[in-house]
Amino acid sequence: MDKLWTDEAWEDFLNLHSDKKLVKRLDALLKDIDRNGYSGIGKPEPLKDDLSGYWSRRIDEYNRIVYRIIEESEKSYVEILQCGTHYHK
Repeated sequence: MDKLWTDEAWEDFLNLHSDKKLVKRLDALLKDIDRNGYSGIGKPEPLKDDLSGYWSRRIDEYNRIVYRIIEESEKSYVEILQCGTHYHK
């Protein structure tokens, strides 16, 4: 699936890029999201309140990826809202 990064998520990604272990883990999570959607590694869980409709997965103890899958008639893609320290509403 194609990825759609918000500005905040892309900034988070660039900040994580200095830690090769986190980048490797994030890459594994993104591949798993492509294969399994809302199940798989990283303890996927649906979010509530302002982030209803989004899901999170653990990158590590402190960092999470927040995403949702958008399915359109011709293709699906993953919208990545955040991939840094916990949730920002």
